[in-house]
Formats: sequence, C-alpha cells, structure tokens
Amino acid sequence: MTARKPSPSAQFSALLSRFPPEIVALVKRCLPKLRRTIPVSYQLVYDYSNSLVVALGMSERGYEAIVAMAIDPRRVRLYFDKSLPDPKGLLEGSGAKVRSIALQAASDLDHADIQALIKAAIKHSGVAFPRTGSTRMIIKSESKKTSSKKPRPRRTGHT
Repeated sequence: MTARKPSPSAQFSALLSRFPPEIVALVKRCLPKLRRTIPVSYQLVYDYSNSLVVALGMSERGYEAIVAMAIDPRRVRLYFDKSLPDPKGLLEGSGAKVRSIALQAASDLDHADIQALIKAAIKHSGVAFPRTGSTRMIIKSESKKTSSKKPRPRRTGHT
C-alpha cells in the first residue's frame, strides 16, 4: 500500500516550518490578503535551499506571475515585474527582471500605494480573471539535499 502524498497546503506548511515563527506568522497573514487581491489564481510554490517563493498568476508558469512573495529567514518581500511603472518610487533593487518591496506587516498590503502597485501589476499582466473558481496551490519544486546530477566527465587534452 502506498502512502498518500500530502496536500499542497500541507506541503507548504511543512516547507514554511523551517523559518522563524515571526516570518511564518507574517506569511500566514499576508498570503490570504494576496489571494483576495488576485482571485482565482495559481499559487506556485518554489522551494530553494534557504528561501521559498510563492508566485501568484493565471498560469502554471512562474515567469508569468503577477506578483511573487519571497520568504527567507530574515524577511518577506513582494516582487513585481521590473517594467511596472512605480510613480511613488517604492520598489527597490536593480534586478534584470524584477524589483521588490519589503513587507514588515500584513497591514503593509492594505496601504493605498502598495494596493496601487498590485492593481497596476494586474493590469500590466493583461490577464482577465474568471468569474468563478478558486486559488490552486502547486508545489513546483522541492529541496534536494544532494544533487541527483552526475558530474560531467572532464575533458582532457589530446596529445
């Protein structure tokens, strides 16, 4: 008899449990607010060795996400496409594809300037939301303690 795979929500909780309690609490307060702002979306969870990224969008392709929340042991940041207009200068960083804003509290997501950025990101994405449906969480990758790749053979010079 094979064991049932845990639900994506249970897997996410397990992944989140490796972070400090204050970070876990912040994520648990922020994520429902983002789900309400971006309804009927895919919530893609990427697990990296020391961080998690939760991308919310209308497809199963993370690079098409409307916003992404990065979680690490020290902070939570909300990421937007770099080409998104930022008239208030809130976005930080000089990444090639994304810029972000630090979230100190879930109430940050209620600030008019951040709501305006999220609404602009939705508009910028060009997606139309279905009238009915629900948010679907998908765990896209899992941590691997050891690499499953075999080392490539070294090229040696020919004499």
